[in-house]
Amino acid sequence: MSNRGASSAALPRVRALSAPAVTGSPGFAALLSFLLPGLGQMYLGRWIRGALMILVPIFTVLLAGVFTAIADPLTSFVLRNAAEVTFLVAATLFMYHLFVVVDAFAGRLRGMGSLGGRHIVDYIVLGLVCFALVGFYATAYRGSAPWAGLFTKVFAPIANPPSVGTNSGQDYSPPVWTERERLNVLLLGVDSRGDSTTQNTDTMIVLSLDPVNKTAAMLSIPRDVYIDRPGVFTDKINAAYAYGGYDLTRKVVEDLLGIRLNAYALVDFDAFTKIVDAVGGVVIDVKRPVRDESYPTPDYGVERLDITAGPQLMDGQTALRFARSRHDTNDYSRAQRQQLVLSALRTRISEGDFLRGLPALVDRVGSAVQTNFDPANILPLAQFGTGIDGDAIRSEVLYPCGGSYPHCELQSSGGDGGFYLIPDRAKIRDLAAALFYDPQVKSEGASVEVRSAGARNGVAQSVADRLTERAFVVSNVTDGATGRSAVLVRNGAKRYTANALAAQLGGLPVDTLSGSETTAADIVVRVGSDFRGLATDLAR
Repeated sequence: MSNRGASSAALPRVRALSAPAVTGSPGFAALLSFLLPGLGQMYLGRWIRGALMILVPIFTVLLAGVFTAIADPLTSFVLRNAAEVTFLVAATLFMYHLFVVVDAFAGRLRGMGSLGGRHIVDYIVLGLVCFALVGFYATAYRGSAPWAGLFTKVFAPIANPPSVGTNSGQDYSPPVWTERERLNVLLLGVDSRGDSTTQNTDTMIVLSLDPVNKTAAMLSIPRDVYIDRPGVFTDKINAAYAYGGYDLTRKVVEDLLGIRLNAYALVDFDAFTKIVDAVGGVVIDVKRPVRDESYPTPDYGVERLDITAGPQLMDGQTALRFARSRHDTNDYSRAQRQQLVLSALRTRISEGDFLRGLPALVDRVGSAVQTNFDPANILPLAQFGTGIDGDAIRSEVLYPCGGSYPHCELQSSGGDGGFYLIPDRAKIRDLAAALFYDPQVKSEGASVEVRSAGARNGVAQSVADRLTERAFVVSNVTDGATGRSAVLVRNGAKRYTANALAAQLGGLPVDTLSGSETTAADIVVRVGSDFRGLATDLAR
């Protein structure tokens, strides 16, 4: 009996010794989980629980973000209710963080049992941590709320696709950009003064970015270019937005230039002046004085404009006048000035802390700035756009023939019906192909030999010159045996450039260079008597 009693008495002590000892301060555990959710649990030896508390919210946020980005209806819902979604996310994260902090504190309590008065400091620490949590998430929400308003206003075409006001259906799905291909954005400046309802585009510029080779190009389209596409649009190009919104404008510009537009940005004149003022003005080197005796005012009157030559800091109103005035010169000079202002604005943004004040600025600008660009690509685009070297930006304008311009793509036409610029589609597409070359072609750098194989005299050299303008690396021009036109590949690693050449040359067949033909180039373009011309020549 005594032995059994002794064994029974010893049993509780054995269990007590086998129980895991919990050490550490509960207040310190709560503080650690405040700094990083789950860290306090790890501090107390609860490693699996702590790791889960760290990883689960990270994966949840990532999955929710990806799902929101790829599911168009959900993207529209989030943008349309950005303020409410921001509050819900902040509240959810706060509740989760508070639970983790309390769990770390309570986990230590379960191991210690009742705490005496000497541990009151731990409760004080818990209270301070909870108070800090409230302040942290309240501050975070106040800081993010303006950004939520920014996204709702700027991406209004995605959040609230209009169902009226267009002749054809609108396409508002967020454009796809892989950050490895060329990005073409249509910039539209709209005059919506007072009770104006026409919304003709006063400014139309295609901004194209090459993220692979770190270059950019701008092409201005004069407002008087006449588009004659029965069943689609027949009028001056600056009226396309008023008739059919961005969808019609996109179709017209894509058809004119022979390129694909990824997105657009619509800026009202009032918004432009506020943006320029928000960055502290822009520095413009005025090459020649601008004098306009009939500059239009907001009340549909006129005033005198006089801007002297030389470098100067312009505020928003002056920059707008400098960019819009056209009575002293013409639309082509004005297009150059508009590009000059855009370049100066890009430089100013890259120099200052523009992002910090962006939400407040857009809140004041309102819906006067809109874009359908994918919100997920805004930061990569901003980093690339502000980091590009100014010398790597090429600026061009569509010019009329008959003047002293470096090139011409338009024919002037006037009469009782008004003044028009009739486009030469082949010339315009040729210029666009040179401006908006394929980034991967330039990056691949394949050497190309252009070989005359029965073509007319001078055709091979002309092809070589035009391919060089489009970023192909033409190593030499030679004569060879008569044969059919084709793209012949010697270096299989340069297949992308070969396919791009075939497309540029009107759909020539692509084949492997035979062993009997020798060349040091990666690719041979054989130009025979059957050669019809480049693809742009066939677009007349």
